Amino acid sequence: MLITCLSNVATQVGVGRIMGGSKFHYPVGNPDVPAHEELSWRIDLMNKALRALEAAVDSPTLL
Repeated sequence: MLITCLSNVATQVGVGRIMGGSKFHYPVGNPDVPAHEELSWRIDLMNKALRALEAAVDSPTLL
């Protein structure tokens, strides 16, 4: 599982599960919002990532 904003690169190197992140410098953060909103955003992202780990994949897959 890789959370990144560079999904095309992750696909090219063969990462099985790929999730889109926020920005290049902050793939699992969002500094443009207040801290309490960022925390909620991060929790949602991690919950999506945990669900993505349950998905069966046999090739690079953007989730």
